[in-house]
Amino acid sequence: MSQKSTKPAKESKNYQAMLEEVESIVTSLGSEKIDLDDMVKKVEHGYELIKTMRARLEDTRQKIETLRESFSPQDKNASDDEE
Repeated sequence: MSQKSTKPAKESKNYQAMLEEVESIVTSLGSEKIDLDDMVKKVEHGYELIKTMRARLEDTRQKIETLRESFSPQDKNASDDEE
């Protein structure tokens, strides 16, 4: 069983798929033939996607920072000694 099946549907989407969906929403909002209620739903959904994407970016940034710190303590100490 894959890990994706154990995550909520919202979390299983990859970043690229969410970005494409946001782009699709923006394109559809440019249409003159959109119902006001549909527009509001699409805007709400778009903002939820963007919020999820931002959170995922922040989580990724933190993971990368943690990895960087875990792999560079010797390098950091060596550069401190050189100064």
